Amino acid sequence: MADKEIPLIQAKKTTEKDVLLDPNGFFVIEVDRKTIRVEYYSNVYKNKRIVSGILQKVFTGTSADALSDTIASHVPPLRPEHYLYLGRELQKAQLAFEHQKKYIQGGC
Repeated sequence: MADKEIPLIQAKKTTEKDVLLDPNGFFVIEVDRKTIRVEYYSNVYKNKRIVSGILQKVFTGTSADALSDTIASHVPPLRPEHYLYLGRELQKAQLAFEHQKKYIQGGC
């Protein structure tokens, strides 16, 4: 078997201006003393731009993995980048919940 060169790719954060918003919707994550709450909104468009959302589902739990699994099975398919973003944010929310710290949802 011939040796082949495997590319080494340096990680780079996508700039906010280059983020493609998910056409299927967005999430709002909140943490309080009792639970992590995730609201899923479908997009509302005006002149082909997302201007708002309509609340479709609310998820509650205390662990990022359970919330991730549940959300993945109850919302329309998302862009892969959206799943990754949601996983990062749910992990941050779980840490805030466990340590009773304030959670602020990050941007794209």
